[in-house]
Amino acid sequence: MTDPRPDLLDHPEPVPPTRILVVDDEPLQRQALVDVLRLEGYEATGCDTAEQALQQDLASIDLLVTDLQMPRIDGIELIRRAQERHPDLPAILVTAHASIETAVDAMRSGAVDYVPKPFRLSTMISTVERALALQRLRRRNSLLQEEIRRQFDELLVVNQELDAFAARLSHDLRGPVANMRGILQLVRDEHGADLPPDLADLVQAGVRSGDTALKMVRDLLDFARLGNRDLTLEPVALGPLVAQACSDVRALHPPQGCRVDIQALPTVLGHAGLLHQVFVNLLGNGVKYSAARPQPVVTVDAGPAGVDGLIRVVVADNGVGFDPALASRLFRPFQRLHPTGSFTGEGMGLANVKRIVERHGGTVMAEGRPGEGSVFTVALRAA
Repeated sequence: MTDPRPDLLDHPEPVPPTRILVVDDEPLQRQALVDVLRLEGYEATGCDTAEQALQQDLASIDLLVTDLQMPRIDGIELIRRAQERHPDLPAILVTAHASIETAVDAMRSGAVDYVPKPFRLSTMISTVERALALQRLRRRNSLLQEEIRRQFDELLVVNQELDAFAARLSHDLRGPVANMRGILQLVRDEHGADLPPDLADLVQAGVRSGDTALKMVRDLLDFARLGNRDLTLEPVALGPLVAQACSDVRALHPPQGCRVDIQALPTVLGHAGLLHQVFVNLLGNGVKYSAARPQPVVTVDAGPAGVDGLIRVVVADNGVGFDPALASRLFRPFQRLHPTGSFTGEGMGLANVKRIVERHGGTVMAEGRPGEGSVFTVALRAA
C-alpha cells in the first residue's frame, strides 16, 4: 500500500519571504517603493507615520526603511524606538537633507545605511540587498558566538572532570609508589652491603626513581587541584632544574651512550615542580628516540627574551624524528606517531607538557622530519 504522506525530504519546508516595512508620509513615494520591493520578491508593507509603524509586529520584520522628515516622530527616533524593542532589526534611513552630519546621525541611531532623496529605485534595491546581506551575516555571527559559548561551557565541564580524574589518579598512585620505594629502601638499608655492586646500584637507582615518582605524583595532584585558577609563578633557575631533570632521566631511562649537552640557561617565571615534569618528558623523549643512532645526542639551549617577554628554550635531538604533517597530534593525549613496540610510553608525556606550559602563559611547538631528529621549543616568561 502506498503511503499517502508526502516525502518530507523531497518537499523541504519553504523559506518565508523577507518582510520589509516602509515608513514615509509621502503616499506616492511610499507606494512606489512598496510596489518595486514586491516586484523584487519581498513582502513589503507601508505605514504613513512612525506611530503606525511602532504598532506593527516588529519582531516579524526583517528590514525597516524609513524617511527622516516625518511629523511628531522623525526617522531617527523611529529607528531608536524600534531597536529598543528589537536590537537586531536593521534599518535604512531615507533623507532629502543628505549631509555628513545626517549620515553620522543615521549610523549613531542604528541605521545600517542611508539613501539621499531623490533616489533611483535601482539604488534603493541595491541598498536593501546590502542591508539584508549584512543582517544575515550578523545573525550567523550571533549564532556562531552562541555555539562557541556553548562549546566553551562544555569544554570547561570536561576539563573540570579531567582535573578531578587526575586528582583521584594521583591520590591513588601515591600509595603503591610509596610502597615500592619503601621496599627498595628496606632492601638497600638491610642488605645493601651484601649485594653485588651492580645490583646495589640498581636498588639505589630504584629508590631515587621512587623519590622522583612521588614528587611527580604530588606535583600532578597539586596541578589537578588548581583547576582553572592561575598558577603562582616564582623565579626558577632553569640550569639546575634541567640538570636535575637530566639526572632523573638517566635513572629512569638508561641513556645507552646518549650525550646530553645543556648550555647556559636563564631564569624564568614558573612552578619548579611542574617545569621539572616538562623537561623530564622532553629529555626522556630525546634520549628514547635517539638511542638507536650511532652517536645519539640531545641538546638544551636558550636565547635571550624576545620582544614579547618570552624566553624560548630549545630541546633538540638527532633521533628518528617524525612526519611534520602530524606535528599537531604529538600533544594530544594517548597519541603515538611511532608503532607500538618500537618505543615505550603511553603517549601522555607531551600532552602534559603542553598543558603545563600553557598554564604558565607560554607555548610549546614541535618540528621534525623522519630520520632527521626533533626540535621542541618551549616559550616561558622571563623572570
